[in-house]
Amino acid sequence: MGPSPVWCEGTLLHAVQLSGLFPDCKTFVDMPLKHDAEATLAKWNALMALTPITNDVLALFLRENFDEPEGELEECAPTDWLPMTDQFGNIVDEDYRKFAAALHAKWPTLYRKISKKVRVNPEKYSIIPVPNPFVVPGGRFREMYYWDSFFTIKGLIASGMLNTVRGMIDNMIYLVETYGFIPNGTRIYYLNRSQPPLLTWCVKAYYEATGDKEFLREALPTLRKELAFFQKHKSYRLPEWSAPLYRFVVETTRPRPESYREDLESAEHLDSFDKKCILWGDLAAAAESGRDFSSRFFAVHGPYAGQLASTRTSQLIPVDLNSIICGNMKTLSEMYTECGETEDAQYFYNEHRLLRATIRQVLWNEEHNCWFDFDLEERKHALSFHDTNFFPMYCDSYHEDLDSQAIVDYLTTSGVVSFPGGIPVSLVNSGEQWDFPNCWPPTTWVLLEGLRKVGQEELALSLVEKWVQKNFNMWRASGGRMFEKYNAVSPCYKVKGGGEYVMQEGFGWTNGVILDFLKNYGSQIHWRVYESCECCDVTLSRTLIKPTSPVPSSSSTARLFASDLTQTPSVVSLQSMLSDSSMQN
Repeated sequence: MGPSPVWCEGTLLHAVQLSGLFPDCKTFVDMPLKHDAEATLAKWNALMALTPITNDVLALFLRENFDEPEGELEECAPTDWLPMTDQFGNIVDEDYRKFAAALHAKWPTLYRKISKKVRVNPEKYSIIPVPNPFVVPGGRFREMYYWDSFFTIKGLIASGMLNTVRGMIDNMIYLVETYGFIPNGTRIYYLNRSQPPLLTWCVKAYYEATGDKEFLREALPTLRKELAFFQKHKSYRLPEWSAPLYRFVVETTRPRPESYREDLESAEHLDSFDKKCILWGDLAAAAESGRDFSSRFFAVHGPYAGQLASTRTSQLIPVDLNSIICGNMKTLSEMYTECGETEDAQYFYNEHRLLRATIRQVLWNEEHNCWFDFDLEERKHALSFHDTNFFPMYCDSYHEDLDSQAIVDYLTTSGVVSFPGGIPVSLVNSGEQWDFPNCWPPTTWVLLEGLRKVGQEELALSLVEKWVQKNFNMWRASGGRMFEKYNAVSPCYKVKGGGEYVMQEGFGWTNGVILDFLKNYGSQIHWRVYESCECCDVTLSRTLIKPTSPVPSSSSTARLFASDLTQTPSVVSLQSMLSDSSMQN
């Protein structure tokens, strides 16, 4: 399937996205056609030949030829959702039991299926029809997303919704079998990139919950096919490396359709089309990483250092992607062993050991006792703190003689474990959403579970307790809402944003991570009463606030709880942030 001349490229896309009719460029590329694409484009070309395209003319054309977004999905009731009974009976804190019940009750509000009209006329829609219902993240995200799905699935498993989980995994298997990989999300404009390859994690989680060996056996060829895609398209090797490593990389000749205006603006300073294409590819590759956007991918030198205009994702060998693929190889070995296929099991065991050794060779830094992205241009480590630096722990991609206390020492020295609201994704205040002061559910889960896996249970438990409390405080104070990210600086409910879009609520992976933590740690954690909160200048009582509105669906208008970070990008110190009242009000 090639790029759509309506939603992915062409003069109509260009005109709409530069018109400013929609503040969010994603709006247009999610709008269904009223007529077929060929007839619509013919009318558009005739219109351009006859009259200047003003915004009024363009708005009229859109009204006559496009429908509003969201009609391609239908709300439906999950057949395996039941009111909460004993799924979370281990939770000892009364308020946390109520919290778990409320999050469990959110699943039906985020549950969608592809509408019948999409299945009849799929060419009129930018959505990719998948066979089974699924959980959407929420807010502007009106489709199934790849790496979101694993963290959502963890919560669904905690809620006992195994049929829903199986359907979502079958959707992902369908995508691999159809396209050779799982796109960033189920839209045709995402078909030039994937996301962190967590399908193997999903299959493993489902198998551990069900013991369904027949399903495992059926899924293995698809898992191998996805791995082969990354080996073919995302691998990179230098002569001195023991084995190839992997990077996020996208080749393209156009801006991302869903962020068309922003990508054009980011490339304005470049003097050739080829250079613009490289930047557009690196912006798409940052989206492929799941971290769009972060100072992690910005140049540190030059006139555009620290800005989107200097994005250079493909020049980094990232810790997280390599750890995930290495861990997937070990998991494949274990799965083949379960199925009695010893030859394949040995093959993937050997591949895992070789990649693990290469990760140590290239990404491990002996001086700092941590893993870091490797900069291909500089031929050295990018020695910045990012929470992705710690993926090897969860992914079983760390060397056998790892001293886990050295990792704890690094985390402690960096100051990140001392923030009251969670572990920030970085210590750079760039204004981008995957930077300070934001902390995000997926990478928080990986870091905390990683600490537990390497024997640092005490620190992991204390950080789980802090994260659950942060989410609970936000839920309680906002009338029952959950958000995609939070602010590490405050223990209460203040949220700061940044990035391409306003704060989104819903929110699939946040709910999933909290339910998984409550399921596994609920017997050990309690909500602690704060005497007062300097952020809010209020007493944080233990009284629950009754939600003031229904649980938001994916069509709810997102509420802006985030303030733009307008400071000059800088490395943040713990002491300066905790004393900076402007960040707390």
